[in-house]
Amino acid sequence: MPGKQRKDLFLTAVGMRAAAAGAPKKNHQNLRILFTLVLAMNRKISVLFLAVLLFQAATARADSIKDALSHKYKNQVLALRSPFTAGDQKFDSAGQPLNSRPKGPWLLYGGIFVEKLNLSSDTLRLEGHRAASYDDKKNGKLMLIRYGKARRIEIHLDQPINSFDDAQTVLNRVFFLEGDVAEHAKPEFRRADDNTPTTEIYHVGKDGTLAPRATYTPEPEYSEQARHAKYQGTVVLNIVIDKAGKLSRIRLERPLGLGLDENAMEGVKRWRFNPATRNGQPVAVEMNIEVSFNLY
Repeated sequence: MPGKQRKDLFLTAVGMRAAAAGAPKKNHQNLRILFTLVLAMNRKISVLFLAVLLFQAATARADSIKDALSHKYKNQVLALRSPFTAGDQKFDSAGQPLNSRPKGPWLLYGGIFVEKLNLSSDTLRLEGHRAASYDDKKNGKLMLIRYGKARRIEIHLDQPINSFDDAQTVLNRVFFLEGDVAEHAKPEFRRADDNTPTTEIYHVGKDGTLAPRATYTPEPEYSEQARHAKYQGTVVLNIVIDKAGKLSRIRLERPLGLGLDENAMEGVKRWRFNPATRNGQPVAVEMNIEVSFNLY
């Protein structure tokens, strides 16, 4: 065999041995890369699975709290601590209103009849109509009257609610959940500039307090709904007249419905009085009045 051919064969053999020796190293490197990728994917899958489990647990807890809240407060009248605004109302977790304060000389207070309740990680939402409830002595039943359009009350949470007690704590900052809740739930107008202390409000006939004298009492308008239904009766209002003779509070004590309650309260806003007196001095006084609606 010529020398050149022997040299070529030798070089070929050496190259094959070198390639054979290098192959396992390359395969090992590929296996290590593949193993690393599998581990990384497993970690991502594990994290994703854990996140799903935590989300499901949080959702289940929120649903459980929502169910408990609905069981306790749905179809109940809850009284707001703040006056109503024109549209939906928003509060923070501390119970502070996020809406602008209502403008005008009068502020409207009262309660809503809870028809819907929802809870998410960042919002507790209640929906319902303004409402008044009263005892119908004739039928021996508690009656409910709704007013206007449905309203939405949103409480924006700074952190998720983790228990029913936490939810009640947040709700109690926005609504009256304790004490004389029924009184707070009654629809009531208050003058925006009223600053008469409760301790300085007297009652006619007590401590020598003489009644105020009405000087202007225009009749309220009859609602078309009540007129069409030939509905009549008497609305009872509780009013506070300040020592200047101006009405400062008008609260609905016994409603009629069919638009007559709103008309009675709006009409009485225009009434004028000479103030009540005690020991010859003008004083603020609280008293009940009747506003009758009759068809002749």
